[in-house]
Amino acid sequence: MNILTRALTRTDFYTGLVTILVGVVGLLDIAYGNWRPGPGLGPHAFPQLAYIALICAGLGIWVDVLRGKSDDPPSNLRIILSTGIGLVAVGMGMFWLIGKLGFVVSVAITLIGASCLLTREPLKHWPSTILVPIISTAVIWALFVQLINIPLPRALLF
Repeated sequence: MNILTRALTRTDFYTGLVTILVGVVGLLDIAYGNWRPGPGLGPHAFPQLAYIALICAGLGIWVDVLRGKSDDPPSNLRIILSTGIGLVAVGMGMFWLIGKLGFVVSVAITLIGASCLLTREPLKHWPSTILVPIISTAVIWALFVQLINIPLPRALLF
């Protein structure tokens, strides 16, 4: 079985496809729909950046699938449900933490928590469960605060 045929049998391939399609449709809506961004960078540039990030994420998923790094879907329904409930709890916890710890710290904790839930052996894969969320948080901060000049919620720490 060649690499493309094997990739087409993976759920991650279709997850990447849907992610890319959402990004492309969003960019097409910005270009040809009723919504028009203003000139230059600023808060109005955020939707474009978000759609471009979705396309890049989908391409990243495809690269992993083609390299054979996608996981088989879990066979146990209890694992799927507990992971989903855990992700909802982590997401809700982020909104509670924002007022207490600020946006940056809350997002970092949330991304680390979600990464640990979605990784089979989180401590063994600590670069992807700890470092990538911290770097992602720094990139989010830079995009919002430095690039498009949107202030983030502040609290006790940040």
